[in-house]
Amino acid sequence: MRKVLAASALASILALAACGSGSGGALSDIEVKPGADENSEPSVQIDAPLLTEKSEAVVLIDGEGEQISEGQNITLKSGIYKNIDGLQTDANFTGAAVPMTVDAAMKEQMPELYDVLLKAKVGAWIAYTTVDGTPNPDGSTAEPVDGARAERVIVLNVQSASSPSSALGDEEVSELKDSGKLPSVDTSGDEPTISIPEDTDAPAGLAIDVLEEGDGEVATETSDVEAFYTGVRWEDGEVFDGNFDSDSAAAFNLQGVIKGWTQGLSGLKEGSKVLLSIPSDLAYGEDESSGRPTGPLVFYVELTKVSNAE
Repeated sequence: MRKVLAASALASILALAACGSGSGGALSDIEVKPGADENSEPSVQIDAPLLTEKSEAVVLIDGEGEQISEGQNITLKSGIYKNIDGLQTDANFTGAAVPMTVDAAMKEQMPELYDVLLKAKVGAWIAYTTVDGTPNPDGSTAEPVDGARAERVIVLNVQSASSPSSALGDEEVSELKDSGKLPSVDTSGDEPTISIPEDTDAPAGLAIDVLEEGDGEVATETSDVEAFYTGVRWEDGEVFDGNFDSDSAAAFNLQGVIKGWTQGLSGLKEGSKVLLSIPSDLAYGEDESSGRPTGPLVFYVELTKVSNAE
């Protein structure tokens, strides 16, 4: 089931920021000289030490691309620098850009960065720093103690921004299915077998093909559910995850899975069986270095239980 859980880029950024516990001073004084191209290391000059007891974000260089807006998927390259001496501790400027979504989750976890991004354009260079809280024994994080300072500055470059894929309408799904352009599933064996149509591109949006409608509670985006499922890549039909060989269904909350699952299972009744064709931006993206299946994915899901359906 872990492979189905959403890999949040927010967590990646926060983990990098948490390599120490926080500081950030006059961020606007940081000097950035971009590299020769988007895959080159920039020159970053920090007048260390930067001492700050607040989390903040500032635009260092204005972007010249489109305005970033709420709900968009963006990609970032970044470097982590110590406030005390300005030295770099980690970076991905020469690697693949990291995807993030400018959404409610970012607003809650990184409000300062969220606010600045909504005022920025693609191409912007941004400095961001946080004052980290104190870890609790139960794994939660307490509020920062009085006088705590940020210890890491993250310098970000926004590479791209795009609107997320949306769910296709019922008529669109029916047309695709009638023309043989949607996957099918055979459930006659011990485990379901998903077949991908040959020489056919994946739908541009989320295709929700309800094969059998249940009669139980209706799932919402925050419901706790249990399900049996199997997942394949659209590219080659290879199975990469599933639990039909288990005696018990997987239990999870619909806020803790990829967006294609959250959107695709919301509104379904307990007992429903569904095929989900999920575009990459609602799944795990296109970054092969993540170790997760990339590109469009297809899941067959049997929703066996729905609770907390308010």
